[in-house]
Amino acid sequence: MKRFKIGIDLGGTKLLGVLVDSSYNILKKKKINIQKNNTLDKIIDEIASIYFELSHDLEIEKLGMAVPSSVQFESGIASFLPAYGWKNIPFGQLIKSKIGVEVNVDNDVNMATLAEFKLGAGIGVNSLYTFYPGTGIGGGYISNGKLIRGYNGTAGEIGHMVIDVNGVKCKCGQRGCLETIVSNAGFRRLLNESKNSSSLYNIDNITSDNIVEAWHSADLTVQNILKFQAEVLGIAIANVINITGVERILVGGQIYHLLKDELLPLVIETANDHAISNGMKNVDILLNKLGPEAPALGATLL
Repeated sequence: MKRFKIGIDLGGTKLLGVLVDSSYNILKKKKINIQKNNTLDKIIDEIASIYFELSHDLEIEKLGMAVPSSVQFESGIASFLPAYGWKNIPFGQLIKSKIGVEVNVDNDVNMATLAEFKLGAGIGVNSLYTFYPGTGIGGGYISNGKLIRGYNGTAGEIGHMVIDVNGVKCKCGQRGCLETIVSNAGFRRLLNESKNSSSLYNIDNITSDNIVEAWHSADLTVQNILKFQAEVLGIAIANVINITGVERILVGGQIYHLLKDELLPLVIETANDHAISNGMKNVDILLNKLGPEAPALGATLL
């Protein structure tokens, strides 16, 4: 009998599940919007409901879960989910008790990285590092064809690389972390601190479309912020290259896709300027290929 796998991604506001065949083609998807004040029991029930809907009349090999937390992979325990305020949650055990099949749990950015490596923009290399700017900025690391989780499950947490020791305080408690600059929150902070006018000042919930429109409208404040973020991202990439020597860098984030011709060359130029010796020689810096299903899709690869 043909075997199938299911992957589910737990985000801050949604659950997204995918059913894949043995070639990792997505056959079905199911999305549920969730509220931050939902209880853990309610979330586990929602995960189970997605699983049972996607698995109807099919033989499922296992379930993979992507969660916004560092994870103790062997035990399936998520250390801390800031979006929910939960700590040390045994997701693997809790979900398995509901659905009765093997459950593997890992960090959501790790899962997106694994999906890109196996099925997306990472095909053809043996090592890569990903940068995913969003609310913060996450990262993932593949070396010798294997996902690197680190001793405590925190490898790849690129958002908390310190770029400026005298910089603004990060929510993690340090100062000058990468995500205080290269993130949606960083963009808003830099916009608020700017002394120049911008068409975005009076918009409460700034979208990627707002930012792109401002760029094309020659909003100098927005252009300068995005260029600064791109340069800082390039410096972070150079640091990663110096440490890891990976073959490929993947960059996510909607802004970098929408303004790829304007921003990606600046990222690449800055990375080349700051990488040691010939560290960037023949290293590609590419945009990620897979969409919002990437974490769930990566979870099916566990």
